[in-house]
Formats: sequence, C-alpha cells, structure tokens
Amino acid sequence: MIGTSAYIGIGIMIAGGVLLPVAVTIWWLKKTKERFTTVLAGAATWILFSMLLEKIPIYFLFNPKTRLGQSILGSVVLYTAIGALLAGIFEETGRLVAFRTVLRNRTNRETGLSHGIGHGGFEALFMMGVTGIEFIAFAVMINAGTFQSLVDQTAATGVDTSSLQAIPAQIAAITPVYGLVSLLERVSAMFLHAGLSILVFHAVRERRTGLYLLAIILHALFDVPAALYQTGVLNLYVVEAILAVYAVLFFVAVDRVLYRKEGGSREPQPTEGAKC
Repeated sequence: MIGTSAYIGIGIMIAGGVLLPVAVTIWWLKKTKERFTTVLAGAATWILFSMLLEKIPIYFLFNPKTRLGQSILGSVVLYTAIGALLAGIFEETGRLVAFRTVLRNRTNRETGLSHGIGHGGFEALFMMGVTGIEFIAFAVMINAGTFQSLVDQTAATGVDTSSLQAIPAQIAAITPVYGLVSLLERVSAMFLHAGLSILVFHAVRERRTGLYLLAIILHALFDVPAALYQTGVLNLYVVEAILAVYAVLFFVAVDRVLYRKEGGSREPQPTEGAKC
C-alpha cells in the first residue's frame, strides 16, 4: 500500500514542477518584456535534443542485452563518463542550433537567458510535474489492487516488465523530504541551464567555438555526481549539495563575466516579420 507520506511527497513534486517554471517565466517576461517564443524555443530544444535525439545513442550504448551495453553498465567510470558527455553534447548542440536558426535574429543579451529558462523550465515541468502525475496514477492503481493486472497484461505482450515491477517500491519510498530534494535539484538545474544558454548564446554571437566546447564540458561535469549516485557511489544529499553549489557558482560567474558586461542596454529588436 502507498501511504500518505508518499502522496504528500509526490504532491510537492507536482506543485514544484508546475509552479517553479511558470513563476520564473512570468517574472522574467514581465521584468524584461522578452518574447514568450524565445522561452518556447528553449523548451523545444530540450524536447528535441534531450528527449528524442539523445535517446538514440543511449539505446545502443546502454542496452543490457548487448555486450557493449553490459560493459558500459558494468563500469562506473564508463557509465558516468559516457552518460555525462552525451547529455553535454546533445543539449549544448541543441542550444547552438537554436541560436543559429530560429533565434538567429534575436541578438539582445536577454535572449540567452530566456532560452535557458525555457530549457530548464520545461525539464522541471516534465521531470517533476509529469512524472509526479504518473506516480499518482500508479499509486491509485496499487492501492486499488489493479496494478498487478497492468504488469501481467504487459508481460503477456512479451515486453520486459522489470521497470514496472520496481515502481511500487519506488513510489513507497517517496517522502515529503524527497519531494523537497527533487525541487532543489530542479532549481539547481534551472540555474545551470540559464548559465549554459548564456554561454552558448555568446559562443554563437561572438563566433567563439571555445565557449560552446566549454559549455559541453561544464554540463557533463554537472551530470557526474548524479551518475555516481545512480551507481551507488555517492549519497543523494551529498549529490544535491554539490549540484546546488556548482550550479549557483557557475551561473554567478557567467552572469558577471558575460551577461552583465553589456550593462542595461538592449539591442534593437528585429521587426515583426522576423519573429518566429
């Protein structure tokens, strides 16, 4: 049975996953008068490059049914390095493509940060909001005694049900503290994505390839502690503390070195015909 504590923890996840990106987006758009489509471009970047394209090499490299997949999954070093690099390469390349295509006519300094809010905001919405709703649905099925029927029906189709069978224990382990820790992780990730978008924006605008490569490396480093937690090397709370400090320090550095150096001036906005 799934208890009240788990429901509260999931509720915190859903509320945080929805309210965090919505509140930040509304505040930013009102503060800067930026276009909402720039934020949407950031969300689209995450969907296309992280949710879709990145999953292609992940399927082949981390497939437990292949010898290569078994080798990678069996090695903490390979699992951590490859997983972190894939995230860095695909997501930063996504930013690069966005700034060179749909956002190429938007050169004011706020563009990079707006894109980062969309990128990190939608990730938070999906990782906490959508996942939390799925957990609620599964929890209701578990308590109603119908979850096992879902597992049996899935198994009858020949699909591996190991991930489904692990869900009851996973949901039962959720607590209000876990929900708050998940929220902290998303806040850290939003700081990171905001900083990375500023970095890649300047890489494109100033034609500095080195900044793009730096973004890949810094993104990969951010994902290392999480991978080490998944492999059992680091404690969850230690990981979240590392990620929070890393993300905030990185954002402050990028803000001061790249963003604020332009002062409060805004470059002329493109004409209405240039909007996407």
